[in-house]
Amino acid sequence: MIKRLSIIIVLLFWSCDEVVLEQDNLLDPGNPEYDPPVITFVSGPGGGETISTSEATFIWEGNDLITEYRTSFLNDPWGDWADHTLITLQYLDEDNYSFSVQGRYSSGDTSAVVTNNFTVDAVQGPALMFYPRANFSSVGSNVTFQVHAEDVNDLTAVQFNVTFDPSKLEIVSVTQGSFFLEFGESIFSFDFDNQTGSFSVVTAALGGDQPSGMGTGPLLEVVLTVKETGTSYLEFDGTELFRDPDNNNISISEAVNGVVISE
Repeated sequence: MIKRLSIIIVLLFWSCDEVVLEQDNLLDPGNPEYDPPVITFVSGPGGGETISTSEATFIWEGNDLITEYRTSFLNDPWGDWADHTLITLQYLDEDNYSFSVQGRYSSGDTSAVVTNNFTVDAVQGPALMFYPRANFSSVGSNVTFQVHAEDVNDLTAVQFNVTFDPSKLEIVSVTQGSFFLEFGESIFSFDFDNQTGSFSVVTAALGGDQPSGMGTGPLLEVVLTVKETGTSYLEFDGTELFRDPDNNNISISEAVNGVVISE
């Protein structure tokens, strides 16, 4: 009788030891010490801030267990997961932007999305500029640029020349933009040479109640074919002119070139 009681006591202690579990997995949401993934921006424009440059750098960080991050720009599809915590956005046009980041644990748990909104105002008019600043493409594809008059007042006539590398780019077409068309009659004259890599434009408002324009708008649209990989430029040659209705010169504060980046 005494021997049987001893066996029962031993079995009871063994059973109690088995049901004691240690909660040491910090990635387990059931662990009382589990912290959900959280990320914050360390630096970069946000809160509706206006920046005066055409590029923006963002740095962010997450809590210790986050292993990867993904980003989205202007609500584009998310990029691939990666371990980097810094990005520089280049060739930003005059516009409003949003940049978002999300982090995740190796278990797959994801953080809330954090977003910074900002505005780019890098060009002070009167100016002449390619829009967009940069086109990203591939060999054999076409890219389209507009040339904008930026923040102008009482602008009646524009003249400029652009050069490019004919081994990398070839002009398909050049057509008038809407800027002067909105203010009545206009003239638009252009000439291009794919052998030397150049095009020239003269455009002006003619007659009407308001023979001049103000604000920002496209003077022309140019379509080009990409012929070679790498980076190529469409560059104003420094002879560009703005004129008012009395044929007085309007000082141009800046001429912003165009860039084509192809793979």
